[in-house]
Amino acid sequence: MSREEDPELIRVQRTFFAESARAVCAGVIETALATFGVLIAVKVFHSGPGVKAMLLAAPAIGLIASLGAVSWVSKSRLKASHAAGVISLLSMLGFGVAAIGARHELCFLVGITVGIGVISMALPLQTHYLRVNYPARRRGRLFSVSIVIRAATAMIVSWTFGEYLNEDFNRYPILLWCFGGAAAVSAVCHFAVPSEPLRPAEQKLHGFMESVQLSLGDRVFTRLLVAAMVMGVGVLSANALRVDYLVNPEHGLNFDVKTVSLITGVVPSAMRLISTFFWGWLFDRVNFFRLRIAINVIFLVGIVLYFAWPDTRLIVIGSALFGLARGGGEILFNLFVTKFAKPEYVADYMSVHTFLAGIRLLLAPFLGFFLVKWANIPVMVAFSISLVVASVFIVGSVAGHRRDEMGEGGSASKV
Repeated sequence: MSREEDPELIRVQRTFFAESARAVCAGVIETALATFGVLIAVKVFHSGPGVKAMLLAAPAIGLIASLGAVSWVSKSRLKASHAAGVISLLSMLGFGVAAIGARHELCFLVGITVGIGVISMALPLQTHYLRVNYPARRRGRLFSVSIVIRAATAMIVSWTFGEYLNEDFNRYPILLWCFGGAAAVSAVCHFAVPSEPLRPAEQKLHGFMESVQLSLGDRVFTRLLVAAMVMGVGVLSANALRVDYLVNPEHGLNFDVKTVSLITGVVPSAMRLISTFFWGWLFDRVNFFRLRIAINVIFLVGIVLYFAWPDTRLIVIGSALFGLARGGGEILFNLFVTKFAKPEYVADYMSVHTFLAGIRLLLAPFLGFFLVKWANIPVMVAFSISLVVASVFIVGSVAGHRRDEMGEGGSASKV
């Protein structure tokens, strides 16, 4: 059989091209959360901390729901990629509601929350088909291409949309239609990915509680989930304030739209763009635990530089470190369960991981705004730093346990 006719190669190629196209859409949608959702809420509706925190916590809706979604998709025998496509269509409807009711705060809030949030339900399904379709020795590098495309798109779109709104901010409903269009194209890309149901036909089906028991039976994985929860609350509490810190006069900066777009969109996206291939290469070759610790430390330094001093240069450097750490963190978030679970259980492990990520993503923005309202920025920074440091020690406590990726016929030791 020739190389061109190799079904495995064709499967990898189809997945790669579909995921690369979908990354463009993901980059567009990403700016809704990273910059423009909160910016519209502040500039148009003068929304309070509760609304801003709700927008930033929107992805938690899908992440929390993913635990039940995986169980339902498994029982329905839907192909994983097709189920992910249906979820993207629901996201499109959410953005459509926001665009149609763009002049009303409630419609805007509900629509964009659904648009941003629901799409994250598909993450365990994506990890499942990437685990099956991408070979282990190249999985990190292949996935890093998608992140690079996504980061480049987010950088270009952040700058373009920022310029567009800077001329006339009343144009913002056009952005909401663009987000909805990106979700629709994303659905098409999902349907193009070759995929199978989550479970073989002969395998016994189980519900989400069995998924929890299965994944939490792995003690190293459980400790990593604890570390991720601690670190996530620390980083996300600070991350929730990134835009508000720059535009809210209470913090003394009050930057214009173009500067905010540059700092919160272009700079971190550029760093992700530059570093992601390197992170993908490291994921395929370097000990996972050391890689996790290194990324946590970069997040830590980024938080300190961004918030500790009202110096634009330090804020830009801190934002760049956020982008650098996020490039590596995104690869680990999406792929690290592939080093722990058998292929047929990747979605189960991932659904527990994303469920807990949703919990912290839901709570952390409210916690960040509360700490600033109750105290001040330095108190919030100290809180975030202490949690990130704690997460480093938790990961370090299990770093000595050697884990081999679960492959065909492979096994991973329980510790």
